[in-house]
Parts: sequence; structure tokens; C-alpha cells
Amino acid sequence: MTDRGKAIKAPTVITTHVNPDYDAVASMVAATKLYPEAVMLFPGGQGRNIRNFFIQSLLYYFDVVRPKDLDFKSVSKLVVVDTRQRDRLGAATPCLENPSLDIHLYDHHPDSPGDLKGSLEVVKMVGANVTIMTGLIREQNLPLSPQEATMLALGLYEDTGAFTFGSTTPMDLMSAAWLVEMGADLSVVSELTSRELTAEQLSLLNELILNSETRETRGRNLVVAMARRENHIEDVAVLAHKMVDILGADLLFLLVEMESLVQVVCRSRLRDFDVSQIALALGGGGHAAAAAAAIRGKSLQEARAMLEDSLKNTLGRLYSAFNIMVHPPITVREERPLTEAMDMMVRFSLNVLLATDLEGRTTGIVSEHTLSKAIYHGLTAYPVKEVMTTEFQTLPPEATFGEIKAVIVDQGQRILPIIDPSGRAIGVITRTDLLRLLAGETSGASDELKRGRTGPYEKNIRGLMEDRLPAKILDLVFNLGQIAKEVSSSLYLVGGTVRDLIMLKPVGDLDICLTGDLGGFLDTIQSQLNIQKIKRHPRFQTATVILSDGIRVDLSSARVEYYEYPGALPVVSKASIQLDLQRRDFTINALALSLGSEDFGKLFDFYRGYQDIKEGLIRVLHSLSIIEDPTRAFRAVRFAARLGFKISRMTLSLVENAVRNGFFDNIHPRRLLTELKYVCQEAEAEPALEKLSELGLLTTIHPELKLMAHQKEFLKEVSKVRSWFQLTFGGQRMSNFWLVYYLVLTENLSQAQLERLTDNLETHRKAAKELIAERSKLNWILSSNRRRRAGGELKPSEIDKLFSTLSWPGILYIMAKSRGESLDRAGAAYLAIYRKVSPLVGGDDLLALGLPPGPGIQKVLSALREARLDGLVNSLEDERVFAKNYHLGD
Repeated sequence: MTDRGKAIKAPTVITTHVNPDYDAVASMVAATKLYPEAVMLFPGGQGRNIRNFFIQSLLYYFDVVRPKDLDFKSVSKLVVVDTRQRDRLGAATPCLENPSLDIHLYDHHPDSPGDLKGSLEVVKMVGANVTIMTGLIREQNLPLSPQEATMLALGLYEDTGAFTFGSTTPMDLMSAAWLVEMGADLSVVSELTSRELTAEQLSLLNELILNSETRETRGRNLVVAMARRENHIEDVAVLAHKMVDILGADLLFLLVEMESLVQVVCRSRLRDFDVSQIALALGGGGHAAAAAAAIRGKSLQEARAMLEDSLKNTLGRLYSAFNIMVHPPITVREERPLTEAMDMMVRFSLNVLLATDLEGRTTGIVSEHTLSKAIYHGLTAYPVKEVMTTEFQTLPPEATFGEIKAVIVDQGQRILPIIDPSGRAIGVITRTDLLRLLAGETSGASDELKRGRTGPYEKNIRGLMEDRLPAKILDLVFNLGQIAKEVSSSLYLVGGTVRDLIMLKPVGDLDICLTGDLGGFLDTIQSQLNIQKIKRHPRFQTATVILSDGIRVDLSSARVEYYEYPGALPVVSKASIQLDLQRRDFTINALALSLGSEDFGKLFDFYRGYQDIKEGLIRVLHSLSIIEDPTRAFRAVRFAARLGFKISRMTLSLVENAVRNGFFDNIHPRRLLTELKYVCQEAEAEPALEKLSELGLLTTIHPELKLMAHQKEFLKEVSKVRSWFQLTFGGQRMSNFWLVYYLVLTENLSQAQLERLTDNLETHRKAAKELIAERSKLNWILSSNRRRRAGGELKPSEIDKLFSTLSWPGILYIMAKSRGESLDRAGAAYLAIYRKVSPLVGGDDLLALGLPPGPGIQKVLSALREARLDGLVNSLEDERVFAKNYHLGD
């Protein structure tokens, strides 16, 4: 590798197709055996499997170059594996512009128009491209390590379906046999292929069933189910067949978003309903009973809207929005002060109001509740646009009754703007309007709607609890619910526990909320359960309960919080479960699951949290959320990174407003630094930190804290080192790894600035200060290494001396900073091997050999350790001879 910042010249480059699978990656590794002088270039779009820690750990030691670092003009030979299609080379395409480029092709796919032509083309119709590469390695009698053999076997087994696909040939089987002879670990191959795929399909089927919606049309059951997956899932149609039987559906429509498309599967058991017409309208096709379509470039919700639009034409309409709406609507300009909006609400007896821009286009919704809170905080002169909700549903005048009901009842939107093509509201439909209509309706609406329910979305997920919770946890929460009933209270699972349960993630500690006397409840469970410890916090109305089997339960009394000024710590008082959920940070954490015996497993969702989980959105509960507690901005970024969700547009806008208006100025740096530390501790810290920088949140901690372009690249290297570190050492020492990110983020700060900032840390302050104290030494080591590169590799004893006085985060920082260079490998070798080396001979042995006692003993032991590190001694006898000679020479 060349110096960081300079383009890498590589005459020979090995590449493959975009979105490479195991076969493609394994073929690239195999090609390095045939072209040992080459570097590997990933063309982009590595799938989730390729990010697997096992693959990362193997590629860590290969010469892999990033497209942005490569001097494409220097490439004179391009080796392409597992494809010949020019348009699939992605970031490697610029290599083709070199006029004298020599192309070597290795592929197992049939010929297709536009295939590349090469001076060497090895094309064979076998099950996996690895089979071709393995045959060439065998012919040339090239060495293959067990790790390399395992990687090649992984590609072979994946592309042949463990030799069950019809494309499998005898050559594939012979290649597998040889790879096993070379030490391929088939248990690893099995773990990374068949088991993961089976779990994904089962998980998807479970989610589709849980997320299914059933409605009656023409006396028959119509079911729509949606799910989202990052990677492509095969055989969704098989899942549709099972769901028709499980749910008793007459009509079934599955929508599964994966990668860049939404797969739609349609099934009908009705002779008079042709689902192929639905699929045809979505760009697909099929026959009357079974059809499918692939919708590209649309989100899951957009695809659902397209499906509903197609169904609307087939099923007919009950009412149109034009016939229901109230017009003209009363609106307020978004730039007007909050006091004016409040005056309009009082004047017209309204509790919700539409906001418009200068052109009259509807831009937001503002409620009386939001205005009251904002005015309480002294924001009377603020414009309406700073607090209004900007994420809301609108409908056109021709919208159907079902579409109106979905927005007002199912999604809980209190007012629905009816919009003309220019974006202007021509009327509104409120919850009262809809309920008034339903009061006179004798068919087409549920009994629940006729009663005028305006409460939460409810769904019983007891079956999910029984499937996902360990038996002892399930028994515990049921017993706690029974005890709560005895003391006239109600008990709920809340927050992240419910979120993780719905997302099919492992549930750790239990977060439980009680509506009633927390003290009396704690006294009762202490007398009835095997409690190891109860830690009570009366001031905050919370408690931590640790049972004798180690289960931890975080208990809280249902409470409401209010903030005396933006950024203040909350004032707490008792409340209902709905008000308790209202104080939560995001909708996905504002869910309650009843533990009562009568409705055990019933989900209460007042704020569309369940839907946001399914859509993968981080959304605040109200438009003052970030103003009241600006640290929620950091948590939004953290949850988005952890869960793979997106932050909603409105929430992002609120964060930007809070930064722009200085609402972080009242937050103690200790709280902000704690939030930053939590972000750095996330597995996906790199994109989260970039998002913090993009939103200006880093500068709220320190004005000079911002990510430059070179730091963003550095963070990518830190993430790679983190993967290696976790794979190598597991959970050991991972608690301090966040300090490596911290050191990168604070590169622009002076030593004095960094020390003052670090004084605000509540935890890990000592470790952080130790790392900061050695910052100058770390930089000296890095600069010294650049100056001495021509001098060759360091000896093991030199490596040991260089790193033995550094902290682990410091060593990892050096490894990331010198990624791909000798110093990087030296750090890895020190942590994994050299630090544990010690001589076989001890102090007593040296005394027995006749060496005099005193400080000279330690000196000899140190010399012995260096000799063992450098391979100068290899046995006990070698060490004894070395010790005598060293002593005599000294």
C-alpha cells in the first residue's frame, strides 16, 4: 500500500459483479492464488452475508483496495470472476477505459448479449464459479490454507444449494471433496448457509401473519399482509400458499419489500375475483387464482397505496371524500406567531388547525395541546411552522370511505385535509365528521367504530409472547400481572421490551409499568417471589428488582413528565398508562402490553408505534419533543443505527430547528457527552456518527467537534478493526472500544480542549484520560512508522516494546490509522499473540543454574522473552543455554 491520501497503483486487479455473493467473494480469493501480485477490488453493494464477521476476518488479511483509493489508469490487467457482463462491474467499470487493458474472464454463466471479451476466457457450465477456480488451483498444485478452503467451500455450497440444484455437476462434487481434503470446515459452511436461510423464511412467515389485516368485502375475507427485509427472500409464493390456509383468506395479498423492489403475491379462492387484473395494474401478471408483480423504485407504503388503488376500482366505493368534507377549511399561515393560531382556535372553537404556506398549500397541522405547551414554554413569538406537525396524510376529493377511515381511525389522525392537485386544502374531514356519518350507517362499518371508539390501536399478541419469551420469563410476567390485580393495579410490559418482542429480537431485561401503588406492589412481590434484591427510587417512582435466578425487572409507576424550560430535567407525577406512554421519546418505544389476566397479551398503541416498527421509522410523539428534551436527537440517531430504521422527515426537521435555535445550550455537557458515548458503543457507530455530524449535533457538544472528509474515511477503518477485535476477543474489553471512535472525533481539538471536554464524562473517565494522555505518543508512533517504512518489517520483540506500554484503545487506534500497513498487522499480532508470550524458564530456574540473585535476574528474563519472541530460543534447554551465555556476556 502507498501513503494514505495517494492513489494506489495496481497493475493487476481482481473484481467481480456488484452485490457479490459467497461464490463471487470466494472466486476472488481463489484468483489471488493464480495472480499473487493482484489486489482485490469490490465493485460495491456487498450483501449482508458478505458483511458476516467470518468473511470480514478472512478478508482482513487480503490486499483489498477501495475504488476511491485506486489509480484506475495504472490497471493493465483486469481479472473478472463470476460474471462477464459489463454493466455488472459497478465501481470497477473505469478500468475498461484503459486502451491496452488485458482482460481475463472466469465465469460459469451462459453467454449473454454484451458480454466482455478477454484474451483469456475460462467459461464452464458448472454449478459454482468456485469449481472453475478450484480446478485451476489443483492443476497448478498451489497451496491452500484451511481458512481459504473453507471460504471456497462456502461459495460452492451456496451456489449449488448444497448440491441440490439442477445445475450441480460432477465437477462441483469433486471440487468439494478436494476442499475438504484441504481442511475446509463444513460446520462453518453449514452455519452460514442453510440454517440462516431457514430462519429467515420462518421469521418472515411469522411477521406476515402477525402484521396481517383482514377486512370483509362482499361477505368474503380479504387479507393484506406486509413485511420488510433487507435482503432478497426466495419463495415468497410458498408463504402465500400457507397463509391462505392458516388465515382462511378468500383473497390474499402479500407485500414484501426487499432490496430495491416490493414483491407482491396475489391469491384468490373466489371464482368471480380475478387477481391477475390486480397484478396487471401493478406491472405483473398471472392467472385468476394466482398472480404476482415486482414493484421497483417504490417504498412498501407506496406499493400498498398502489394495491389499494387497484382494489378500489374492483371492489367499488361507498363514499367519496368530496361528499363528506367540511368546506372551506379554516387555516393559519405557517409564518404567523403561535398566539395568533391560538386566538383562531378560541374564536372558531377548534382544537386542531391546518397551516399553509404563502401559496396556500397545506404544510402542517397544529393542535391546541401543542400550542398550549409551546406558549407555556414562553415561545409565544415563535412561528407556527416551528412546532407544527409536518408528517400527515392527505387525500384527494375522490378518496373512498375506506381510505378516509384508515387515516382517521386506524392511524389516529384527528383532521384529514382534502387536497386538490395544487396542494391546497379544499376541505377537511374530522374525527367527529366520520363518527357522525357512522352513527347513521347500518352496514360497512365495524361495531367498534359504531361505538365511536377513539382510543388506541389494539392487537392481541399473546401468541407472539408465548412463542418468543422463555418459559420462565412468561411465567414471571403472568404471575406479576396476577399480583398486580390483587393490589388493585394494572401491569404492562412497556418500551423497548415490547419493541424488541414485535421485532422478533431477543428480550433482555424487562421494562414494566404499574398503574397503582408501586410501594405496596413491591412489598407484595417481595413476600411471594424469590427476590434477591430490590432497589427502590421513591423520588423517581421506579425500582429495580433482581430475582434469585438473575432475571432483572425495571419497574416504574405510570407517570407523566413536564419540563419547566427547554432542556430541563423532567418533573414527575403519577398518571395513567396513556399519559405514561406520552412522555416516551419515540413512537416505537411508546407501546404497552397488558399483563392482566383478562387481557393478557393485548397491545395498546396510542401513537402508531406498531406501524412505525413495521415501516422502520424513528418518529417523535409530538412536535415539541425535541425542544423539551434535546438529547432525544442523539437517541433518534442511535436507535436508527441500531435497528436499521430511518428517522422520519418531521423528526429530522425538529432536530434541525432545535440546533438552529440553540435549544442545546441549556444542556449540561455531561448529558450530551453521555449520549455521544452511547452512540459510539453501538455496533453501527460509523453511520450514526456521520449522521450526528450531518445534523450539526456534534457541535452542540463542542464547537470544534465536526467530521472532516478524512475522518469519515478513518471511521470506516475503525469499524473494520472493531469487527476483527470482536471476532478475535469476543466480549472482552469491548466496553472501552468506544474510546477509539472518541479519539477520532476529537482529532481537531487541542490537548487542553480535549482534557476539559473529557472532564464531563460520568463513566469511563479514567480510561479516557489515560488514552488522551498517550495521544501524542500514538501520533509519534504513526509518524515514525511512515519515516521508517523502507526499513522493512518490525521484529516481534520490537513490536512488543512498541505496544506494551499502550492502552488497548490506543493500539486499536493505531491499527485503524495504519490500516493495510505493517503497523496494522503488528498491532493485531501483539494483541492476539505477542503480549501472551513468556519464557519457560523462571527466576528460580535461573538461580538453580547458578545466576546470582538480584536485579540481574529480571534483566535475563527480559532478554529471554525477547529471544523467544524473535524465535532465537524454542525449548527449555535453548533458554537455559541462552541464559548462561547472556549472563556470562553481561
